[in-house]
Amino acid sequence: MKLSYPIAVPDSGIKMMAWCNEYEMAFKQLKEIGYEGVELLVRDPQTVDIRLLDQLLDENGLVLSAIGTTPMQTRDGLFLLHEEERVRTEAYYRLEQLIGLAAHYQTAVLIGKYRGMTGDSYYTSLPYFQDVMIRCSKKALAQGVSLYVEPQNPSNINNINTIAQGLEFLNLCDCSNIKLLADVYHMSITEQDISQTIKSMGNALGMIHMSDSERLVPGAGNIMIHEVMTALNNVSFQGYVSMEIKQKPDSKTVAMKSLEYLLHGRKEKGVLQ
Repeated sequence: MKLSYPIAVPDSGIKMMAWCNEYEMAFKQLKEIGYEGVELLVRDPQTVDIRLLDQLLDENGLVLSAIGTTPMQTRDGLFLLHEEERVRTEAYYRLEQLIGLAAHYQTAVLIGKYRGMTGDSYYTSLPYFQDVMIRCSKKALAQGVSLYVEPQNPSNINNINTIAQGLEFLNLCDCSNIKLLADVYHMSITEQDISQTIKSMGNALGMIHMSDSERLVPGAGNIMIHEVMTALNNVSFQGYVSMEIKQKPDSKTVAMKSLEYLLHGRKEKGVLQ
């Protein structure tokens, strides 16, 4: 497994559980700390300076681990499932653009709350979301891109809450490039046994979002993080573990403490390779 940290693009304009407002410096700092990957949180794919991003990744020996949609939903109120056609159309358009951006880096696109809430109409139903994902997966597959759907607990969203529900959705889509993004924080709420849940995902597990309880740095809460890391090691997980943590007191401190706990503390016990 490899460790990644989220960075928000400059035009996101909001505070998130990511390194914000120090775009170029963040890449340099993460490399110095010891991270291998960057999860880029994008607002508008067309405003991403690809030349600068290429340069920052190359200069610092980092890989784009995935591209997330948090600024799109939080700043612009875009959701794939929405009663208003205008909102759905723009959300779908940006997802298509995001797939094109991801193709440049041969990385994955993350879809969590961006899918939106289910409701009473067809356009806010899981069958409609399934149709959207199948259409997008075909375009993504042709470009070497995967789509990772994130189950989230019911206080965040009213659909695909558990890993079992996520696996069921993947089976309905039946697309080889649609996988799951498993969030340790959400799993601590929805799953009885996180270790067994990780085992149950098999090849459907694309990526892990890591945090302790209350979105704290790993080791600072009550989630048994060492058991999570052991489970990932036992299934020979080769993907990225990316932090999704409150940035307190600051991003550099959070990034350092997270890596220290996950890498150095666990490596001694043979649970991180």
